[in-house]
Amino acid sequence: MRATSEDVLRLEEFADFVQEVRGHRPFPWQTAYMRRVAEGGVWSDLDIPTGLGKTSIIDIWCFLLAWQHATGPQQVVPVRLFFVVDRRLIVDQAHESARALQRALQDSGPTTVTGRVARALRDLGGSDTALESVRMRGGVDWSSRWLRSPAQPAVISCTVDQYGSRLVFRGYHTSPRMRPIDAALCGMDALLAVDEAHIALPLLRTATDCAAYQATASHPDLAGRGVQVVSLSATASVCPDRPRHSITAADRAHPVAGRRLNAQRRLTLLDASLNVKDTAAAFAQAAALAVDALLPVLERPVLGVVANTIRSARAAHHLLAQREDIDTVLLTGRSRSLDRERLLAHPLVTELLAGVGPGRAKPLCVIATQTVEVGIDISFAGLVTENASLAALVQRLGRLDRTGDLSLAPAVVLRASAQSDQSTIPVYGEAADHTWTHLMQRAPAVVMPGLDAATLTGSLAGGLLVNPLTLPALLTGVDTGILNMAEPLIPVVHRTLVDSWTRTSPTPVPDQAPAPFLHGLDTAPEDVLVLWRADLHETDGQPDFDQWATRMRQTPPHGAETVAIPARQLRRFLTRSPGADDTSDLEGSKPPADTAPTGKRQTEPSMSPALQYDDREDLWVPATAPWDIRPGSTVVLPARYGGHDIYGWTGTRDQPVTDLGDFPTADTAPTRIDSHVLDLLTTGDDAHTGRLSAATARATRRLRDEDPDETTPIVTELLDALLGPAHHPGGPYADLPHARLNRLRSVEQWTTAPTGRTEKLGRVILDSEDPCRLILVPPRPPRGQRERAPGVADDASDASSLTRPVPLPQHSIAVAERAAAFASALHLPPQLVDALRTAGHAHDCGKAHSRFQCMLCAGDQLLAETLDEPRAKSGMDPADHHGRRRAARLAQWHPDMRHEAISALAVTHWLDSRPEHPRGEDDDLLVHLVAAHHGHARPLLPAVTDPAPEKVTCTMPDHQQVTVDSADMGTDWTGPDRFLALNRRYGPWGLALLETTLRLADMACSEEGT
Repeated sequence: MRATSEDVLRLEEFADFVQEVRGHRPFPWQTAYMRRVAEGGVWSDLDIPTGLGKTSIIDIWCFLLAWQHATGPQQVVPVRLFFVVDRRLIVDQAHESARALQRALQDSGPTTVTGRVARALRDLGGSDTALESVRMRGGVDWSSRWLRSPAQPAVISCTVDQYGSRLVFRGYHTSPRMRPIDAALCGMDALLAVDEAHIALPLLRTATDCAAYQATASHPDLAGRGVQVVSLSATASVCPDRPRHSITAADRAHPVAGRRLNAQRRLTLLDASLNVKDTAAAFAQAAALAVDALLPVLERPVLGVVANTIRSARAAHHLLAQREDIDTVLLTGRSRSLDRERLLAHPLVTELLAGVGPGRAKPLCVIATQTVEVGIDISFAGLVTENASLAALVQRLGRLDRTGDLSLAPAVVLRASAQSDQSTIPVYGEAADHTWTHLMQRAPAVVMPGLDAATLTGSLAGGLLVNPLTLPALLTGVDTGILNMAEPLIPVVHRTLVDSWTRTSPTPVPDQAPAPFLHGLDTAPEDVLVLWRADLHETDGQPDFDQWATRMRQTPPHGAETVAIPARQLRRFLTRSPGADDTSDLEGSKPPADTAPTGKRQTEPSMSPALQYDDREDLWVPATAPWDIRPGSTVVLPARYGGHDIYGWTGTRDQPVTDLGDFPTADTAPTRIDSHVLDLLTTGDDAHTGRLSAATARATRRLRDEDPDETTPIVTELLDALLGPAHHPGGPYADLPHARLNRLRSVEQWTTAPTGRTEKLGRVILDSEDPCRLILVPPRPPRGQRERAPGVADDASDASSLTRPVPLPQHSIAVAERAAAFASALHLPPQLVDALRTAGHAHDCGKAHSRFQCMLCAGDQLLAETLDEPRAKSGMDPADHHGRRRAARLAQWHPDMRHEAISALAVTHWLDSRPEHPRGEDDDLLVHLVAAHHGHARPLLPAVTDPAPEKVTCTMPDHQQVTVDSADMGTDWTGPDRFLALNRRYGPWGLALLETTLRLADMACSEEGT
């Protein structure tokens, strides 16, 4: 960017930038840290107490990125910031902070500091959007893609598992074909900021090792762009000699920061662990007593109750919610995203986040898990917390009087279980036991049996004073190692392991799981993603797995309907095992041992059947035994099983779960008109289900029997009936189908034709097996807008052939120019820009195969033969998975045959002629980019040959015609050596970035229909 006088940014303007965005001036440590990074180019670890705004690293990074681009010094500020926590969050403060920054940049005036920052970021990313704020989710398709451009400035909030697994090419709950893209975006041009990093130390070291391997790349422009790491913790660092940044006397004297540092938090101990049989029940009873003791001394009407497990939090909520003198709300982190968003919109939660005022009629009691330890900006006037490790208690105390305005902020630490041979403290074990012993020597303690609330109230004012200024003295001479969870054993990332991880297609067998490198050797495997569907029925008491799989293909899962659960707890749930569900919201905690199979014959417990996604075969397969449940998989349960409510995971089988499968973020997503699905969204009444079934059956019968011209009136009549008062009783989720049905009612025309969906026409899909069910797909979005339908992924042979019919030359040119634009925005050297542009021109030339063209014409061979020029896009409906499979079958195109294999053959033949066309300096790179542009060829393409070979004539970037024999497609045995050499030349993450640049360009153009 050539800066003009109007664009120049000065470091002195950082305080004005913060004032414009946040409405206040930065703390002294924040300004000092910004200058330290700008002058030294090093992101020092932050040793900053809780409550002093560590999330401001987002503002610091954003300002420095814009300053760097506007002033033109060496590129040391990465284009992406990953803000990582180790807990399942109900509120993600980093994400909300980034969204507020994104809005401020978007709405800023041109002459303000924020406006100049926004202008610099737009120029840097080559986009109309200055900053993207992304909350990372799992997914196996294009709709789960979290960035559209590798050059887009972005803040991505995520967990240790979400970021770490993607960094090492093994993204949890993602498609193997999408993993190189995730790895590139996580491992290149990225800053990793880990909050409360004492628990996430393995991730810090693994990320540092990955950056070191990237630095060994022989290509100088990519060697130094590996991920940078910063720890936001006073107790964790990758290595002892890393520089740290701390508060100074200026912060202690600051009128706002000083009050927070001197908060009057008084800590009292309550022992309720005697003769305990049920830890959750004991915690609930003790918490109720502690609440009674706190209420008389609260200076603001809001208090928190924090448990170690979801089960204990729910037990306390169940008990406290029966009271009429307080309002209660439950916050846990293991919930579906859509449920989380709805809970956050609840009046009690919005009041909590805005700040509870002193005039509230009844105190608000918030019952929660570790989810409130980080990521949520709330301030309690009183706190009840279950005994935990020292670090966890410090974090929880950080939610108590965050502003330092109260004269007394009492906290009760209660022990509901003791560590012994017969029992253990859930989640924290011996660390919590040692912490309790340490606190007993310094804080007043009372014992539960015979205790009344008034006695406990009397001890609160004399509690131990714990704040950031007193804590160091309380820990002087103390071995804090035993007060916290033991530092995990962290395996070393060897070069051979990196080489193995980069092989994503095919994945090596056996394959090294990433979990030990994210949490340490003694850790739980990755969670299972669970979702519920109401249209998975049984026939004669047995599951119809074929029908279940068909229905999952019709409406694929989306991120907003899933929740992450430990595999062992899902097994316990499905087998109705009697053991307690001690699931917490802490990632990577040591699990209790599962009973593993032995050599002896054992009776395997019976399990309720489920459906599991096999990402290797792209199939939904039955799961009928406990050990069928694989960590890292996606599992679908019938909604009648229960296990989830409006607050999140329950672990109990009491009430059916609401099916949210029809409500992804895309407005053009399919909607199932199914009585069981719609009924669960409203009341669950059997009579209501019957009325819905009858109305749908009448409509489907008419759609089958009557003239196609009557389709629109029939669908309109059905929607009117469903929207009528007789079919719209109230329910906790009733607004979702009502809003969706109203949107569908606004569609002017409907068709049942397989290829009839347009910008004006919606599509009706009838179910051949169920007369009381149909699917409505809204019209396509207007031209120029993207359609991101769940289920469209690189695994399908026609994955990039959707949206509108587009000629192959037009698409090739569009992808070439988009890839070159991305590469230029990334400041790649001209040779690599040329290579990416040429790869974009040639990547789809193999689609000229006659049978592939037939598939793109919906299996119509006559139409394919009469085209003026070959197609790149079929125009088939992305939501019509059955129609796409039928087209491939009619064209006799095997699902594992890859058009990019023919493209790579053509490029190889073309390069043998030594063309004059600008293509960079690395022919091996060019062949690889073309072969790998759908995530295969890392290092091998699928070993599938053409059963009916033919000559395919491909047009190359210089318009030269190259003819290849499709009999030669299949395994390219030069691929592994080429792949290894390219990884050494560009680095593992550098090569993935080059692939990503081309693939994101291809996806963007495919979605836009250009």
